[in-house]
Amino acid sequence: MKAFIYSLDDLLKDTTLLLDYFLYLIFNPFKFKKLPKEIKKILVIELLQIGDLIVAIPTIKALREKYKEAVIDVLILPEMKEVLTGNKDLNKLVLYENNFKNLVSKIKKENYDLAVILHPGSFKISLALLMSKVRYRIGCTKSGISYGKGFFLNKKIKPNFKIQHKIEDNLDVIKPLDIEIRNKSPEIFTTKESEKKVKEFLNKNKIKKFIVIHPGANYRKKEDEKKEWILERYAELSDKIIENYSLSVIFTGGIQDRPLINSIIKLMKNKAYDFSGNTIKDFFSIIKASSLVISVDTSASHIAAAFNKPIIVLFGSRYSNIWYPYTDKRKVISKNTMKEITINDVMNEVSL
Repeated sequence: MKAFIYSLDDLLKDTTLLLDYFLYLIFNPFKFKKLPKEIKKILVIELLQIGDLIVAIPTIKALREKYKEAVIDVLILPEMKEVLTGNKDLNKLVLYENNFKNLVSKIKKENYDLAVILHPGSFKISLALLMSKVRYRIGCTKSGISYGKGFFLNKKIKPNFKIQHKIEDNLDVIKPLDIEIRNKSPEIFTTKESEKKVKEFLNKNKIKKFIVIHPGANYRKKEDEKKEWILERYAELSDKIIENYSLSVIFTGGIQDRPLINSIIKLMKNKAYDFSGNTIKDFFSIIKASSLVISVDTSASHIAAAFNKPIIVLFGSRYSNIWYPYTDKRKVISKNTMKEITINDVMNEVSL
């Protein structure tokens, strides 16, 4: 039954993408405009979370390789700005505003020649770009049934029904720009301050070699598709790793994950450490310093991949072939539900 539901869901999604593309071909009057010969200023739109921004980085890099002298800015959520700070392929981070008039004014004054919409292809964002008089607008990356797929675009991406990594989905958006893709690996950066904070935390707790476990997920679906694993299994897994490998376990997460992490630590026989609730750059730095990361399907897996750290990621859904960590050092454990993943499944993939 579950396989049937998934196949039906995929069929509906593909049908929606195809219908949307046909409507663009038939009714969109903006499609006749040609790409400007000279591109001096580019705005990339990615208004989702940490992992989504990380898998958008290869698209930004490809744009920089094509338009070496252009100004390239990214429109992001204010709370996500740390994800991209330090990236030399960018000129500026434009912080999103809910106030539509202010958003239009902010974009319009920059006189962008090109806008690349990754997420979201909503009517609001599309209209803001139109009213901001961006000269040429393309989009959007592949999305679900209910998500906007871009309006008022000069170039809408022809649907690609291949199951591929999200990095590839994003890169498909800029293919009409005739860009040669050379490097698909994301690159992220820490700061001196975040490195210092992590070093002080490790020294204070006399931690030398350690692994990071990231148990919390941002998105919570219906029970059989939840991204989170069972607390008791995290506790037992952590104890086994500490005892078998003589190293420390550090848990990471947002401030909202602290109750979850505290519950796991209380179930353990051995001491473990909580590094949740810190800044995004601190989060980057603790993963960068680790020997191994174990995570559910969330941002920690993409951060580990960007730093080329060994990563074991647990999937309880069909999306493991789209959202796996983009590194050769990955180990993916994918079952129909998270409950089906055993402690032995994970321990068998641990190599330290």
